[in-house]
Amino acid sequence: MNTDALSIDRIFQETCVSIRATDEISFKLMGFVPLVSGATFLVFFLKEQISSANAPVVFCFALYAALITLGLFRWELRNIQTCSWLRRRAEALEQTVVTTTGAPKQPLPPLRIGKTEAEKWIYSITILAWLSIPPLVCPPDNFNLLLVAYVTAATLVVAVTALSVLGTVRVPKMEAVTGAP
Repeated sequence: MNTDALSIDRIFQETCVSIRATDEISFKLMGFVPLVSGATFLVFFLKEQISSANAPVVFCFALYAALITLGLFRWELRNIQTCSWLRRRAEALEQTVVTTTGAPKQPLPPLRIGKTEAEKWIYSITILAWLSIPPLVCPPDNFNLLLVAYVTAATLVVAVTALSVLGTVRVPKMEAVTGAP
């Protein structure tokens, strides 16, 4: 085997290791974020009555949790972008093997819903669920100014979430690797 083939093989192996690492981080976060959120939702909904005095705490906590989830979502979008770039690099390296041996290409995700779409759904639903807690569990007594401030902040969070969901993080396909420098 020539030196170029060995270096391409090594780059391919390192790329695959990096893909697994980004996927591992993603899967841990995708399990952690909804689990913690779900447990917190249960605490809010199983309480008998949240008084008007506690409403500001509930509003602030829900907004805080939505913002933390949005921050993790934005970080995870960058992780998806890195993984997409690594996958494109692996595909370009793999192309030489596919062309010469006739090996099959990687299949498309079922219904074209893969990691990117799943994560966008999970994070956006979790953010919306956090933002829905105060209107659902807080009594509507005497907190009109708080409600206006919350709705304004929540609208901004929803707008950034929507922009994040609609934005693309996929890296375009690369040309096949050649032996030329």
